[in-house]
Amino acid sequence: MVKPIFLGKLVLHWCDQCDAPVLDKTCACGNKTRFVTVTPPGDIRPAFPYDVKRINETSVRQFGKKLIGEDEIVIYNKAPYDDRMEEIIVGGEIIGTIRFEIDKPDWVLLLRLEGARRIFNKESKDAGPNAEQTLKNWIMIFEKAIPYVAEGSSVLVPGIMKTAPGIEKEDEVAVVTEDFEVVAVGRAKMSSEEIAAAERGKAVKTRWEEMPPAETKPTPASLEEVESKDIPVRDIWKKAIVANREIIDRFESDAIQFIQNAAGNMNKKLTCSYSGGKDSLVTLHLVSLAFGPGSGNEKDFEIVFADTGLEFAETLDNVREVVGIYGKTLRETSAGDAFWEGFEIHGPPSVDNRWCTQACKLMPITTVIESNYAEAGGCLTFIGQRQYESKARAKSQRIWKSPAVRGQIGAAPIQEWTALHVWLYIFDKNLHYNPLYGKGLDRIGCWLCPAASLSDFENLKTTHPEAMQMWERKLTDAGKEKGISDPEAWVKFGLWRYERLPPAMKKLADEKGVKYTK
Repeated sequence: MVKPIFLGKLVLHWCDQCDAPVLDKTCACGNKTRFVTVTPPGDIRPAFPYDVKRINETSVRQFGKKLIGEDEIVIYNKAPYDDRMEEIIVGGEIIGTIRFEIDKPDWVLLLRLEGARRIFNKESKDAGPNAEQTLKNWIMIFEKAIPYVAEGSSVLVPGIMKTAPGIEKEDEVAVVTEDFEVVAVGRAKMSSEEIAAAERGKAVKTRWEEMPPAETKPTPASLEEVESKDIPVRDIWKKAIVANREIIDRFESDAIQFIQNAAGNMNKKLTCSYSGGKDSLVTLHLVSLAFGPGSGNEKDFEIVFADTGLEFAETLDNVREVVGIYGKTLRETSAGDAFWEGFEIHGPPSVDNRWCTQACKLMPITTVIESNYAEAGGCLTFIGQRQYESKARAKSQRIWKSPAVRGQIGAAPIQEWTALHVWLYIFDKNLHYNPLYGKGLDRIGCWLCPAASLSDFENLKTTHPEAMQMWERKLTDAGKEKGISDPEAWVKFGLWRYERLPPAMKKLADEKGVKYTK
């Protein structure tokens, strides 16, 4: 397992009175909040309706029932993993984890006890005569086995009363009593057919276990609805905005003060970088407040945008729309076909050889700065950088001189914000954010970046199918040029993203029969 990385404070709390997440120890209602333990780095964010739909579709596929109601506040916390993995927080509890398992490749839901008890309970068993057949991946144990399993013992075949049909080895399963109360969750080590035929053996390796509580929480009513409701994400998060009112206002005030102080301490042209992403959107809005009418510090600034040549069409549209909203001069340039020209020479970029960064990102930014601000002695650029994004950004100062872009001094007003701070601010101020976030994209940037997770590329097959078909054809041809024994599998399992395969990817390549013959 990948080790947790601490990049900043873990700030997620929950107000049980308001039933809302709070980013401090006290809610706006005045009540003390309880700390919610999440896996570092803790860059928590809202789960959008698209994310909730994915969770529920995965839950129905694996367990026969939805996990989350459409009107519930759901938080995602990205945890370290070989690909993408998100902890699912509802009601101030981690109810499960959804992760993209590359070897399948598909999403898999790993329930915790709180999550499993939303699906499996006496109420669900009594729902109808076919309830046991409708629910999936459950294993019922005899009463005598309950205390042993609850104390952490593996589920052995002699302790099993019966199972749901169709369980396969390595499926995620819930271990239940005769009343369908959950005792444990874990991964099956035998199929349902093997369990029925065996006299002994370990059937389930449990991950979470405890005795069923005397009283169980009621299942959210919306889990029983046949048709999903289309609730705007801002509406879902209204009570969270109210609960965090003082925190949002304080972070805004501190950021504006930082922006004004930074500008006042150096005689530079003022600019704000906008990429079409959420962080740069919030930064742009804060800069407009810091220097706008009524600020007492009115100053002009310009917006800087460097098109890598690999931007989503939605991103380019968003840049134009946002620039129009703020009414500022846009200084821009584009890398044009630099990536595709480099691709013909170098082949696909990789995590350990991102030759495209210089050609598609740094060169255009340098061009914008030198073309527009060199004669003025450079510029101060406010950038949507946050410490929770990476080790490098966590170590970065809030104001720095860019080693890669001559003439630019960078400043980060939202350095200590989590993604949830950012999104609460966006929802509160009704900012015009990129619609791609609502389609399952976690990051906005070059759409074919090798640093993206394989799950992101799988998602693009739905959101941008023509682009992905073209990219997969190019990758397959590149794999043939490299002498890959099975170029289609090399592409399918994301192995193209590495020049030197890390241990987990090397093991996967061996399992899938992908060999490098050159």
